[in-house]
Amino acid sequence: MKKKIAFIILLMTVFSLTMSAQTKRYGLFVGGSINMMNIDKSMYYDDSEPYTVMGYNHYTQDTNYTVSYLPVDGATVKPNGSILFGGFFEYMASDMVGLQFELLYNQYGYKLKGTVDQKNIADDQVNTYDYESNLKMSNFTAAVLVKIQPVRYFSIDLGVQPSYCFKMTKETQKGPFHKNHVYDSKNEYNTLNVGATGGFTAYWGDVFFAARYTLGLVDVLQKKTPYNDTSEGGDGVIKYTYDDVKSKTSSVQLTVGYRIR
Repeated sequence: MKKKIAFIILLMTVFSLTMSAQTKRYGLFVGGSINMMNIDKSMYYDDSEPYTVMGYNHYTQDTNYTVSYLPVDGATVKPNGSILFGGFFEYMASDMVGLQFELLYNQYGYKLKGTVDQKNIADDQVNTYDYESNLKMSNFTAAVLVKIQPVRYFSIDLGVQPSYCFKMTKETQKGPFHKNHVYDSKNEYNTLNVGATGGFTAYWGDVFFAARYTLGLVDVLQKKTPYNDTSEGGDGVIKYTYDDVKSKTSSVQLTVGYRIR
């Protein structure tokens, strides 16, 4: 009987300590990210507009020409930057382990630099332009993180980060010419992405600083290939096919925030 009473007292003590250790907090954060995308080399082209490869023959009335995008020569892919902001809810089941749920706005993307050779089909003159494109995917993102806090002022954060892309834009600079294109979400990119994320958070009172790396697990871009529709009633009309290509995202995020008790 005494052993049973002692065991019940022990359970009640552990339960009360666990309950007293539980904390719920919420707060806000803001910061920036450095974004990169591992894209297939077939995406190294100027897609600001389609170009004629074989011109229209005025003598034979032949419309059996082909169209394509100009390739970017000597292309290099570089990271770009963006802002991010959001809010979170934190539940600590004990002093060492908890969960954190986040909702935030962020971006993914990359920069592409190189040169483009544009041929004038009227006189065969070739003009070479410096080329740069800056692609950004704007997302509404959620994150679910396991927080491991070995000491009071530091935590290790691991989790998953699904996101929904509501807009993708590419700013293109070719020589002196500039163009901004908003992409069609139904065809030119996949709206849903899932990433694995991990990092750490350092606390100073209720202020915290966080660093995190996120690796996308989904190919998010589709290659848009123009062609001349030679079917009945489609002569001279440029249409497009879309194919998934290797294009996984990665991002390093640095944030500062405030945790409300």
